[in-house]
Amino acid sequence: MADKGSKKNSWFSNIFSQISPDKEGTKEKGRYIINGKTGTNKDKDENTTTTAETTESGVLDRTMHAVGNIASVAENAAENVASVAESAAGNIANAAIVAEAADAVTDIVENVENAAIEVATSTVKSISNLSDIINAFSKLESTVKDKFKDELVHPEIKEDVEIRKSNDLCKEEEDFLKVRKEYIKESFAKYVGVDVKEIDVDDIPVIVFARSGGGFRAMIANTAYIRATQDSGLYDCGTYFAGVSGCCLSLAQQYSSLHATKDNPIQDLLDDFKIRLTDHIANPFGFLKEISKTSQLETAIELSFGGLVEKEHANLKARVIDTFGSLLTAKLLLEKDLESQHQDFKLSQQKRFFKDGKKMMPIYTAVESHKAETEKVGLKKHYDWYKFMPFEIGSEEHAWIPTWSFGREFKSGKSVNRVPEQNISQLLGMFGSAPCAPFKEYLETFKQVATDGWAKEKLIELYSDFSVLVGDDMKDKIEETSIFLPADNHYHGFMVSKLRFELLDSGVSNDLPLYPLVHSSRKVDVIIAFDSSGTVNKHEDFVNKQEELASRKGIKIEERDLESQENFAPCVEYFMTKFTYNEEEIDLMIKLAKQNWLEAAEEKVKNIIIEAWKKKIDARVKN
Repeated sequence: MADKGSKKNSWFSNIFSQISPDKEGTKEKGRYIINGKTGTNKDKDENTTTTAETTESGVLDRTMHAVGNIASVAENAAENVASVAESAAGNIANAAIVAEAADAVTDIVENVENAAIEVATSTVKSISNLSDIINAFSKLESTVKDKFKDELVHPEIKEDVEIRKSNDLCKEEEDFLKVRKEYIKESFAKYVGVDVKEIDVDDIPVIVFARSGGGFRAMIANTAYIRATQDSGLYDCGTYFAGVSGCCLSLAQQYSSLHATKDNPIQDLLDDFKIRLTDHIANPFGFLKEISKTSQLETAIELSFGGLVEKEHANLKARVIDTFGSLLTAKLLLEKDLESQHQDFKLSQQKRFFKDGKKMMPIYTAVESHKAETEKVGLKKHYDWYKFMPFEIGSEEHAWIPTWSFGREFKSGKSVNRVPEQNISQLLGMFGSAPCAPFKEYLETFKQVATDGWAKEKLIELYSDFSVLVGDDMKDKIEETSIFLPADNHYHGFMVSKLRFELLDSGVSNDLPLYPLVHSSRKVDVIIAFDSSGTVNKHEDFVNKQEELASRKGIKIEERDLESQENFAPCVEYFMTKFTYNEEEIDLMIKLAKQNWLEAAEEKVKNIIIEAWKKKIDARVKN
């Protein structure tokens, strides 16, 4: 086989290793340095192989390195396959023919790579303000640090705080519940078909929409389900939104100035998906194009990536999952005009959209894993659920703190430093941190989702043999290992013996956010759950988890019609790792969600809500 040369970097890495700001400091629009040659957008056919200068921005380097690893891993895998093929070729009679064919394939790969480089180069040249973007990254750390003590930017740094140990709702949430019931009184009367005079606000059921995880697929599908409930009038009767994993992403968008200020935030969000999701989150060119569209580059980069600097300032480790959160934020939350967006990057500021009762209250979730050696009596393993709300963050098992103080260090229940509230980009990375799940969770998901057949059986058999070989202790250690480390956070002083904790995607515990909804003080009457998880076609494990919680909390679960659960033909599979969707795919999910709601749920749900309302009336009359 011909020696085609050793490639130590992927074409992706090659392109970006050769881009830097114009060192001469020129302000000329559209200037860049690519392959070591300074030029303008007119120089489309010029190219050299001069070694380039490296970028000055550490954050940009780390970001591009993180997304570039995807391309590198793919290329290394291809090279390994080629190497194996080459070795095999030497052992068969027609090795020369195989080698010739392999050379031809290699030539094709090189042609594809060259074409990719040409497209990438053209894309980079089309970004007229590329040097401005890179310069903004180089200033990021100093820009963010200059604002650490700015009370106008971070008014929360003026306050000290103590943790709250109580399972009662905080006063702000109690006040919200009162005004929300008054606000939805007329909508509820219309929904159940009576005159508003017949409605006592104390009888209105507390209705919650619970949305499953499942990456961007769930983000889109669950938003489509919520849109379907608008047409039936149910949407206007809800009290809480709760989400897991991918649905936390749609909540963050829904409660931002991008959509919350629109006449129909849900429809506006669905329309926005069709525009934002055309490029992969790990596509650096798509990322740069998104950034380049904003009116204030330095502000856009500060809002999206400033959280990485803030986290390190708070004596916390910035991990790969934090960079993932910054990329998510740049993809999903940045608007062209950033003047009104500063508040969108603090979870505590979402309350401005609902505290008057005009919208439902969002509840985000994350979990902390407790391994065998530290778990509670009688349980092999468990997860503590943490609720992230614009008012408070905490757990029933431990304590609560104001949302604006998340990220601080606590001793004896009191904060000992005044650092800014964590940027929402870091929270989004944590909420959607499925890659941080223990290896065991990947195995279980594979068993449920993978198509039955020889390959699946063989892989399970191989792992079983491997487990016997290494022994139970080593097997347990391997299965508890995470591919990526979860987000690093201070422990808030909840436990004296533990200074830090690691939170991750709550979907590893349960694909529905039922735990925060069964809080006794919330007095939830009806939970409407939408399942768009990866195991939607394998209901047993999903149902078992819900029934286990329901039996402990005294919740009645309405039976679902599962007769057609295996009949999905014709079917289009959208995996959790799919990060691009075109308009046709999104419209398809919207139509399916609407039809599913109309056929399987609308009438049934309405009857359940009317029944819950009448029970509350009877209880009030008896008392």
